[in-house]
Amino acid sequence: MPASNSRAGSLRYLAAVLLLPAIVLWRQDNPLFTGFSYLDPWYYFGFFRDLVDFKRNLYPATYYGSRLPWILPGAAVQGLFSPLLANDVLHLGVHTVATVSLFLTLRWVAGARPAFLAAMVFSVNPWLWSATGWDNPDGAGVAYCLLAMALLTWAAVRPGRPWVLLAAGMALACLVYTNIFWVTLAWLPVVCHLALTRAWRRTPLVRSAMALGAWLALGGAIVTVVLGAINWYLDGHFFFYAPSVLMALQLRGTLHTSNGPWTNGALSPWLLLPVVAAGVSAVILATRWRKWTYPDNTAPVLFSAQFLCAFAWLAYREVSGDHLLSIYYYTSTLLPFSFLAMGVWFWPALGSLSTRTWGLICAAAAAVFGLVWLDGTAGFLGALPHATLVGCAALAAASLLRRRVAGVVLSIAGFALLMAPGVSLRYAGLERHAYRRQYESIVDARSHLEAARHGAAVRFWYDPADRAAPDAQALISSYLSPVWSHSETTFTPGPGPHAWCDAELMPSTLVAGMSTDGARAAVAAASAVSACWGTAGLRVAPVETGDFDRGSYRYTMALLRVETAPGAWIPVAPVFDSNRHAVLQDGHDSRATEFPPQYWVVAPGGDSRAYLRAVPGGVEVRTHAAPGSLAALYPAIRAQAGGRYRFAMPYRRYAGAIHFGAFRSGTWLASATRPSWDGSEPELVFWVDLAAGEEFQLAMDNNNGAVALPASFVMKGVTAVRVKTPAPLPPPAPDRSHPGH
Repeated sequence: MPASNSRAGSLRYLAAVLLLPAIVLWRQDNPLFTGFSYLDPWYYFGFFRDLVDFKRNLYPATYYGSRLPWILPGAAVQGLFSPLLANDVLHLGVHTVATVSLFLTLRWVAGARPAFLAAMVFSVNPWLWSATGWDNPDGAGVAYCLLAMALLTWAAVRPGRPWVLLAAGMALACLVYTNIFWVTLAWLPVVCHLALTRAWRRTPLVRSAMALGAWLALGGAIVTVVLGAINWYLDGHFFFYAPSVLMALQLRGTLHTSNGPWTNGALSPWLLLPVVAAGVSAVILATRWRKWTYPDNTAPVLFSAQFLCAFAWLAYREVSGDHLLSIYYYTSTLLPFSFLAMGVWFWPALGSLSTRTWGLICAAAAAVFGLVWLDGTAGFLGALPHATLVGCAALAAASLLRRRVAGVVLSIAGFALLMAPGVSLRYAGLERHAYRRQYESIVDARSHLEAARHGAAVRFWYDPADRAAPDAQALISSYLSPVWSHSETTFTPGPGPHAWCDAELMPSTLVAGMSTDGARAAVAAASAVSACWGTAGLRVAPVETGDFDRGSYRYTMALLRVETAPGAWIPVAPVFDSNRHAVLQDGHDSRATEFPPQYWVVAPGGDSRAYLRAVPGGVEVRTHAAPGSLAALYPAIRAQAGGRYRFAMPYRRYAGAIHFGAFRSGTWLASATRPSWDGSEPELVFWVDLAAGEEFQLAMDNNNGAVALPASFVMKGVTAVRVKTPAPLPPPAPDRSHPGH
């Protein structure tokens, strides 16, 4: 039966659990911050810092922004506290929720002492800090999973509290909405709860499942409606999770990123404890599954089966070619299940020890684990011959001697030896506040940039060989620039043609040049824009510069504004005759530059639900469902004058992705799929070179990839310009500096 403990004792243990992060952080705070050379965590940081603009204007319909159970808490914390304090509150909060939930679950089934020692081993694990200490959502997934497990275990221990099941349903919904991958594992805590109630309360499975399903469904529905309403306010769409579902369908079976779960010829460090947990779980099931309803066997058997199911699923994906076990942030999904399986099995001897002996064991464990986190110790332990094999052997012996003090001592030594490679790999050799210094400089640079951006898009220049390159990459990622393509959104130096010359630049775009050589950043960024976009009638004007301290070095960020060269853009529009033949001619007033919307027609495609209809503010378009199918066509237009043309279509998206461009005889001459902003309104913009007398059609199609779903949006109009002359030479580098940043 479940273990019982006094309320006062439980509160003392909870207070001690809250202090466990001090074992890791007493000498350095790197585990609380995103490390060097990462991209994805900074994407989420961008949403945290500018949620409304990112969701509504800059980056709508990205699967990053659909993960609201992670995005919203991060944005709330960043809005309430200073950036540095917000980072600490968010990451320590996630870490604490996970650790406290693990402790409470094990306390109810194994007792307070084993639960506390398991929580200590869990809290100092470097792969838990890797998950909870950065802005990626994997730590939130671990926390939501353990929270759901704690609530479901509580409901099994003390039935008759439907609100606990309701809360569990909400936690499970948040878990799945944090990362759709959790759909494959979220059922495990539910099945475990049903089995616990069957074993402990003899509740018929059908009755228990019906009651549980109803409350879980209600909790999930509440979360869905609340998040949908928030998303409706943010970007006008209720189905907030659609981008994640579409991305999962598109990427299904394509995660081939590694050759397997090996690092330098040995098992990857993040797999050491899962392998130990698999061995322990296999032994438990082999010896006790026939008597799993016995009080001492129920939790160990169920938690072991739960872990083996999760481990088997990831192993199956591994051999199928999706190398999840070789990616530590996917392997973090095993953390809740592995520590539950080990925590409920190890350390039954603790319950019979005197208070003095128990206190000495806790102090010794904290000292040993704290020593492992000291810079140099982990590397020394990892370099010992066969250290991981010794650690595995110690844990195997501890499992056999689990009812003796010797088994407790061996387990502490074994866990320390298996922790060391992870600490060494992730945090060895770092200055005590290295990651914090990077975070502070990125926050400072981003605030500097936001003060000048005024809602416009941002492009970046940096030299990959420059010492400031990691900072540039992090800052760029906080604007989601590398989501589409590094080469499309980042100016890089060097001779010859550049892929980023094909990127679209809007007037008012802000260009940030970053370098440890301040003058070089400004000059090179201006030269890059001029080389690629001078023939498009664009140039750059200086805004200002700022210097940023990274401790061991400083870098400069020079800001320049893209603008249209005076007289370079001539508005153009089609002039139709009585036979609907059109010539693209220079316009003389604003009305003459409009493309009359009544000439658009639905392209044939076999989908009777596709339509074009006039609505206030434009034309509502619903495409065919077939991916890549043409949705709408404009009559053929002949260019009166040869040259470079720019077409822009402002729009309001409802659902799906669209493709807008110049089309002729089944071929796209030029097109755009990624929205741009010149102010607050998204536009699809493309450039095309046309010869005098050349004919083409404007066209739109369904750009939903391989997913057969229609796209819908309101087209607010189409405008076009012809470039008259190349842009003049760029102005000199900015001369206004603000060294205090």
